[in-house]
Amino acid sequence: MINRDWKQRQAYAFCDALTSAQWAWEFLRRNPDYQREWQAFWNTWKELEAAYGKPPNRDFCAWKNDPRAWLPASECADGECRIDADKVLIECALGARWGFHKFPPDPRDDDPVGEGRLNWRPRKEQSLPVVETGMEPPGVEQMGLVFDLSLPLKPQLEQARRQLQMEAGLRRRQGDLQPRRVKTLKAHWTMLLRALDARATGEEEQAVELFGAEALTEAVGLTKKGYLELLGIPP
Repeated sequence: MINRDWKQRQAYAFCDALTSAQWAWEFLRRNPDYQREWQAFWNTWKELEAAYGKPPNRDFCAWKNDPRAWLPASECADGECRIDADKVLIECALGARWGFHKFPPDPRDDDPVGEGRLNWRPRKEQSLPVVETGMEPPGVEQMGLVFDLSLPLKPQLEQARRQLQMEAGLRRRQGDLQPRRVKTLKAHWTMLLRALDARATGEEEQAVELFGAEALTEAVGLTKKGYLELLGIPP
């Protein structure tokens, strides 16, 4: 599906300029499940076009009444493009399933951004973890603070902000903390893409030997749900 020579680092020179949104796409498009689901969707889409035409001559009234063109809204709570409030068009259902607004991009598309086809949904705000008694101590990239909920929160939040900034700076100076930025992670992510492409061509053993089993495991995780986490990483 992805036609690149994974053994050649220069084949991935394009990675140097990718944004976080594009990095997320590079991992998702290498997910075999996404590839299969997109192909099944596309086959249905072409059948519908053969039956009802393409824009501007599409008979959309007949299209939307064809059971192949929609899913029950109960199967796609986040899907847009609803028909009669209880049906979601298949392009929106598939897009929502993988984190997009509306039409999902073709996994063979090297640059869906250029044509505006890479339209990620905004990430839902995640609640900060609550530290419970007996929990494992946080890692070097984390820090726990205790707030007194019986007192006003505003001054405590301001104090917490100052403490967090000071501690983050100290850990960076000590070399314990590496900021998560696209520019600092792109070399590592490029390696992970190469590992995935090696696996896709049946050369998984060579990839493990060159990059390590942990790298391949991490890469596979990013093709599943992990790619969505990349959207929140700053440049």
